[in-house]
Amino acid sequence: MSGPVFPRMTGAELRAKRKAAGLSQVQLAQAAGIGRGAVGYWEAKPALSRSGWACQRMFKVLGIRILPVNGHSMRARGDGVLPIWAAIERRAIEQARAAAEKREAQRLARLRVLCGAMTRKGLPCRLKSEPGRKRCKFHGGRSTGPRTAEGRARIAEAQRRRWAAYRAERQAHSQEERPE
Repeated sequence: MSGPVFPRMTGAELRAKRKAAGLSQVQLAQAAGIGRGAVGYWEAKPALSRSGWACQRMFKVLGIRILPVNGHSMRARGDGVLPIWAAIERRAIEQARAAAEKREAQRLARLRVLCGAMTRKGLPCRLKSEPGRKRCKFHGGRSTGPRTAEGRARIAEAQRRRWAAYRAERQAHSQEERPE
């Protein structure tokens, strides 16, 4: 991939190079692995970015070498081969994958599904769940329960009293119905 070295390039020059290579925007985009819109976008620019991902890919396909910026070699050296291209691309892929996983975790944390708990009428609840949970606020989606030993003991005592009152009421009701 040897060719002339360009200190700075405009979108019009990129278009001329593409046409000289006999490529359409679609063909260049497919060869570079970018979208056709990116080719059109950069061809309309007054100056191209030497460090831009899409520009570098187009330069590589067209065999364009660019001069280093401020005496530092960017990503084009020697015969135009990009020596750190693979590492940069791999890092970009890993960063994109990590960002996608983070977005998916955030989406799941906000996800609200139908509650589905059985109501008193025997129908499934149609309310949305609390974010990141499976039940609505009325069916336990908001409750986290007691967290301390004292809190668990207080709940257990309240349930014992409730059950004792229920049994006493039931026993009194059954005594009323018995004929003597």
